[in-house]
Amino acid sequence: MKTFFIALILGIFIGATITTYYNSPESFDNLISSISGDPSSSSQSSDEIVEKAKESAGKLAEKIKEGTQNLLENTKEERAELVEKGREIVDSAKDATIKAKIAAKLKEDSSVDAERIEIAVENGSVILSGEVSSREEARKARDIALDTQSVKDVESNLKIAP
Repeated sequence: MKTFFIALILGIFIGATITTYYNSPESFDNLISSISGDPSSSSQSSDEIVEKAKESAGKLAEKIKEGTQNLLENTKEERAELVEKGREIVDSAKDATIKAKIAAKLKEDSSVDAERIEIAVENGSVILSGEVSSREEARKARDIALDTQSVKDVESNLKIAP
């Protein structure tokens, strides 16, 4: 991740440098004339070039600072979104585990017809629906669900049908 940000900042710096060159070609001409050895214009041209370079560097540094700040803010938001999605995944996995445990316990108990009972779990809350043959069977199914680890509460919508 750090490598990405370093590469991004270098890319921004190089792009800004090229843009500055194309926007101010007279600075480049002054630099060439000072290198060629013209003593009369050399000191003035060098001073002007240094001043323009300082201005360009200051503007570029400000742009890089703004860009880096924006990247950091975006990264924080993306991290928060990922954390939230991770929590949702963990919660749904817990709910699936609870549902599987209840279904297994219902199938193990011979006094309950597990095939006729539907189980829904959301955030640890269980909803039992379907048909049972007696009140005892409905109570037993509800008790099994309540005795399951991580279950917060149980709502029984079981109907008694012969």
